[in-house]
Amino acid sequence: MTSPITPRGSDRSSARVLFAAFVAAILAACQTLPEDAFRLNESALELREIQTRSYDGVSDVDILAASSGVLQDLGYAIDEVEKELGVLSASKRADAKETAEILGNIALDIADCMLTFMLGCENDSYQSSKDVQDIRMTLVVLPNLEKEGEYRVRLTMQRVVWSRSGEIYAQETVNDAAVYQAFFDKLNKSVFLEKEGV
Repeated sequence: MTSPITPRGSDRSSARVLFAAFVAAILAACQTLPEDAFRLNESALELREIQTRSYDGVSDVDILAASSGVLQDLGYAIDEVEKELGVLSASKRADAKETAEILGNIALDIADCMLTFMLGCENDSYQSSKDVQDIRMTLVVLPNLEKEGEYRVRLTMQRVVWSRSGEIYAQETVNDAAVYQAFFDKLNKSVFLEKEGV
């Protein structure tokens, strides 16, 4: 039996094509990131400012204790506290109903029933209106690396709003400056009491 004879040049050209394809794949994988890939935009920086306060003359553990007290006073259940990492998370379920929205959706359902001569009445609009919301707060206490003895406290709030039918209506991060200010006003008083040992 004889083996087919292939010209020596075709082996080399296939090897060159394979090598060229390999080099092209490597070069394509080595693309660089744009310079601003990790740069925060203005709105993210503004939100961080709204969510952050500084405290000095008090320990990180005292800040966590004061924060825990404030959150419990506001009706939150403390889910987790990690003192070594300076992290506290809390949550609560609250009413999300808005009277105007409910009345409007009931009116839509009545109009729908009247237009379909009572054949298709399913209360779809009312069932899709907001019912309850799960609110989760996460608080992080870190030492300020620029100022000895000072701690930076950052609070983030997220909420999931559920419809009457049990589906997610909305999922969002709370960005309202007044909500954060109200929390930090209470925390300021609580931290002052912790400092004074009251």
